[in-house]
Amino acid sequence: MSFWAYMLHCRGGKFYTGHTDDLERRIGQHSSGLVPGFTRDRLPVELVWSQEFPTRYEAISAEMQIKGWSRAKKLALIRGDWDAISRLAKKKSSPSTSSGRTDLEVVGKAHAAMLAAARAAFPNEVCGLLLGEDARIDEARAAANIHPAPGTHFEIDPQALIDAHRAARAGGPQVIGYFHSHPTGEPVPSSTDRAMAAGDGRVWAIIAADEVMFWRDTGEGFAALSYLVI
Repeated sequence: MSFWAYMLHCRGGKFYTGHTDDLERRIGQHSSGLVPGFTRDRLPVELVWSQEFPTRYEAISAEMQIKGWSRAKKLALIRGDWDAISRLAKKKSSPSTSSGRTDLEVVGKAHAAMLAAARAAFPNEVCGLLLGEDARIDEARAAANIHPAPGTHFEIDPQALIDAHRAARAGGPQVIGYFHSHPTGEPVPSSTDRAMAAGDGRVWAIIAADEVMFWRDTGEGFAALSYLVI
């Protein structure tokens, strides 16, 4: 299977960047107004750039990178002007992530703890809580996976959730979201994850093959988040 990152030119001169495993079908959905949100409110749309990737992870990484680019840099990409892209990248005077922005900061110990917990739980799925404040994750706290089929599903021990929310109300770290692993998959939301999602805006971290990706559980599905390990 192949995957694509793509960019659309929308009404009003705005650009939209996304990823898909079926480019023709996805562009048709955007053009027909079947994709809620940004593009449906800015029809008509036109495909102005796309690139094929062998894995979904690479397509998502490209999407996240391009989303953080300036308009000038996006236009250079559409033209295929790599010299201009290089010049524009060198103009940045402050440190940044590869995407040009950071949605989350993750303390190094929390990042390492998720990877270690996933390795220890293999071949089952690990799960736990992401604790911190605002857009900063300070702790990844593993919890018991009480699902009867832990090799392919996860369910966080309810007592761990109760204790964490009680501590937050008492002034402790907030429950930013949750983490779990895909022992044999990719660090992207599965059909099971999408079915479980509450659309509550919390962060999900998914670990697979020593990679961690972060996602926002929005009312319209999962949105990929960039992050910086600090």
